[in-house]
Amino acid sequence: MKKLLAIVLTILMVISLMTGCSKSANAPQGASSEKTLFNAGKYTGEGQGFGGTIKVEVEVNDNEILKISVLEHKETPGISDPAFAKIPEQIIANQSVAVDTISGCTLASKGIIDAVKAALISAGATEEAISKALEKGTASADIIKKSADVVIIGSGGAGMSAAVEAVNAGASVIVIDKQSSVGGNTLLAGSALNASDPERQKQQTMSEAELKTIEKILAVEPKNDAMKEWHDTLQKEIDDYKASGATYLFDSPSLHKLQTYIDGDFVAEIEKVEILGEEAPKAIKFLEDLGAKWIDQIQAAVGATWKRSHTPTTDLGTKGASFVLPQANYAEAHGAEIMLDSKAEELIMIDGRCTGVKGKTTEGQPFEITASKGVIIATGGFGANVEMRQKYNKHWATLDESVNTTNGPFATGDGIVMAEDVGANLVGMEWIQLIPTYGKGVFTPYIENQFYINKEGNRFVHEDGRRDELSKAVLEQTDAQLYIISDANTVKDGMTTTGTNVDERVGNGYAWKADTIEELAKMINVPVENLQASVDQFNNSLKTGNDPFGRTVFDKEFGVGPFYAGLTGPMVHHTMGGIQVTTSCEVLDTNGKVIPGLFAAGEVTGGVHGANRLGGNAIADIIVFGRIAGQNIVK
Repeated sequence: MKKLLAIVLTILMVISLMTGCSKSANAPQGASSEKTLFNAGKYTGEGQGFGGTIKVEVEVNDNEILKISVLEHKETPGISDPAFAKIPEQIIANQSVAVDTISGCTLASKGIIDAVKAALISAGATEEAISKALEKGTASADIIKKSADVVIIGSGGAGMSAAVEAVNAGASVIVIDKQSSVGGNTLLAGSALNASDPERQKQQTMSEAELKTIEKILAVEPKNDAMKEWHDTLQKEIDDYKASGATYLFDSPSLHKLQTYIDGDFVAEIEKVEILGEEAPKAIKFLEDLGAKWIDQIQAAVGATWKRSHTPTTDLGTKGASFVLPQANYAEAHGAEIMLDSKAEELIMIDGRCTGVKGKTTEGQPFEITASKGVIIATGGFGANVEMRQKYNKHWATLDESVNTTNGPFATGDGIVMAEDVGANLVGMEWIQLIPTYGKGVFTPYIENQFYINKEGNRFVHEDGRRDELSKAVLEQTDAQLYIISDANTVKDGMTTTGTNVDERVGNGYAWKADTIEELAKMINVPVENLQASVDQFNNSLKTGNDPFGRTVFDKEFGVGPFYAGLTGPMVHHTMGGIQVTTSCEVLDTNGKVIPGLFAAGEVTGGVHGANRLGGNAIADIIVFGRIAGQNIVK
């Protein structure tokens, strides 16, 4: 209908020209004796997205938007793709900027809309004329009905790893997601996958301070038989290491398990920690076989407490893309169907068994998918659900809307609610993790060559500590914020080792760059003598292995310019609690019995991390247990 209208308008314009109704010779440039919406031509406009300015070019004739081209943007590839694909298309189709934003990339959507609006106003339109609300059609009431062996709710790392294993076992698979693109929160990952990896770790040297860290771990009294077994294994391993005269960075699954369990305050389910430590190295190989690649250096993510964090290259877009897109591409290539813009709302239960899922598409059309073998819930946590955070919070002063989250707006705990509705048991819901360093002022998730100062210019915490410890320490500082201080060991030629262009962030109100320590101190308004003392303290701690705050993870001496500062503060990052599952990822009810046909994996589950999650353990979790869920649901 709109195309027909455009043709009619064009014909009328031609007729008017033929009959002498042309533009008046006395009319100003672009004006017409007839009323038009635009001055025909090409116009540019700008809007603000999540990553920065979005610039577009819009081509119009007198009354119609013809073409929208995105000229520049700094949005995250993968996450923002649906917005760039759909928003211009919808604006042209509707001839209005009053279109809906795309779920999961709201800020990018808004930036595109604002940029197009600015261009159209430059073309002579009024805001009222281009912002008319459109009547939305009624969604079809016909139920979309499909069936498969396995239905997976959620297309993040856990869901897609499950999909790979299920298709490899010969099952038909349907993956559904309420977002417009695959990936979920995994696409937002800071790029760390924890796994002991001796071959790569042998490229680094272990310091005396790191050796002392292991000795402290061995001094912790075992709480149970499993922990004693890890303890005894580690003791033998480290004795053999010392006897060999080795100096490389030591690691093993036993050390990984002990750090996970101890730094989770012994709250985690011991059997799941056992699986995580043993299977994490296999997760590296699993992703490699699907096409993921890694940078050479093994590092320590914020809160990792050890250098075992693997960083992917950015071949696939975001750093987090390597943790989910290889699986998605493989699963789809091997027959899995991926239904996007489809929100699951209810699990189908027949005679106590989960046999499928019901929900609605973004347009509101209902769907019902039957699963002959069962359903896997892989919908992630509830970090973006303020009401849910407040309901379960026991350990923070508040987790209301004043506390931002690193999660996408889609992390609302849908899977937890659906599972609870059919009798699933929930565990550890009160354990909600804050991360002290996230956002536009953070250049890299790794801490070896960086340190933190408060707004007085002083170090105040051991930067290699647990995330809950770090966050609590930051909350006690002025404005509950910190500056991350970096030098050329972290940022070289404007780029970090993980591929972030830091120079692009300088001047955004969160990042600063200077040639000297004195100049940097003035830029961020801290006493020069305090900042210099913090630098000296960092270097002395590295040399002596005796840090006043207890830090043990270091790499190189600090002091090679240029110098950078990034401003940040704590945000809700991960929810450790969720659906209780067996080691086979079968969902348990409130009586401790398996709910037939229902599985869960990833952040939607509880019991893996305990009271505190090590930085880098979440990606290991979603890959390891996503695979287990996919294998066992087919069995």
